[in-house]
Amino acid sequence: MSSAELEALLIGAGYAARHVPTESLEDLDRALSDPGDLVVVAGGDGTVRATVARLAGRGVPLAIVPMGTANNIGGALGLVGDPAELLGGLAEPERKTYDLGWVRGPWGEDFFLEGAGWGLFAATMAVYDPEAGKSPFRALTSFVQAVSIFQLCPLRISLDGEELDEPVVLLLEVMNTPALGPRLRLAPEASPCDGWLDVVLIREDGRVGLTRYLTGLLQNRLEELPNVTVHRCKRLQLEWDGSPFHLDAEIRTAEHPALIELEVRPAALELWLPAGIQLPEETPPPAVQDGKTQPGATPQTP
Repeated sequence: MSSAELEALLIGAGYAARHVPTESLEDLDRALSDPGDLVVVAGGDGTVRATVARLAGRGVPLAIVPMGTANNIGGALGLVGDPAELLGGLAEPERKTYDLGWVRGPWGEDFFLEGAGWGLFAATMAVYDPEAGKSPFRALTSFVQAVSIFQLCPLRISLDGEELDEPVVLLLEVMNTPALGPRLRLAPEASPCDGWLDVVLIREDGRVGLTRYLTGLLQNRLEELPNVTVHRCKRLQLEWDGSPFHLDAEIRTAEHPALIELEVRPAALELWLPAGIQLPEETPPPAVQDGKTQPGATPQTP
C-alpha cells in the first residue's frame, strides 16, 4: 500500500492528514518537530520504536498500522488484518495506553517497547547485526556462532527489591509484549497495557535439548519446560558483566561490569486504536498479601 493510499484512507476517516516521507532519522526528527494532534506510523517494530523515541513524554497520541515483518507491537495490541480496515476503524478511535520499559545503565537512560535481556538471544543479535539486513540463513548461522562462543556466568537479579535465587541462566528476558525479535513468543501472557513486566529465565540444564526449546516456542508452551521460570515484577536490578544486552533490536555492551536497572512505566504512551479492536486477554497481577505485592510471582492463567 502506497503512502498516497494511506493518506487518502485517513482523510476518508475524517482526518486532515498529511504524509511526511522519512528516509533517515534526520527526516524523522524534522517530521516530528511539529507532530500535530496525532501521529500515525505505518511500518514495523523498528519504525515504531524510532517514532516513540521522539514522542515519549510529549503528550502526543500515536496510532500504529503494522506493516513490518514481525509486528510484535501490533500483535500485542490485537492490530492484525488489512491496513485499510485498521485505518478505516480510526474514524471512531478507542483510546488506550501502552506501558514503556525504562532502563538505566552505564550508557545512560533508555527504553524498550518489546523486551530487554541478556543471554543467548542478545548474543545472537550481536553477531547477526539487524542493521545489515534481514536474512533467515544469516540468522541461523549467527545463532550457531553465538552458541559456540557464549559463556555462562552467574547473574545477581533482584525483582521488586527481593534477590532472586536462580542458578546460572542461558537467557534472561524482561518482556513487555508476548513476543520479540522474529516473533519469538517467550512470554505469551505478557501485555504492554497491564503495568507489569514478565521476566523469563531459562536455566542451564543439560537434560533439555534445543529441540525441546524450539517445540516449546512453536507451541507457546516454553514456560512448561522444567528449567524455564516466568516471574512478574515492576522493577528489576541486574548485576551485568558487560557482554551483549539488548533493548528491543538494539545492542548495548560495556567494558566493565555494571548495574542495570529496569522498571515499567505504566500508561506512558497514549494510543488510538481502531474501533472494535480487542486487546489480547490479560492475566491477573501477582497475588497481594498484607497489602504488598509478592515479588517474583509466577503469572497464573485463569
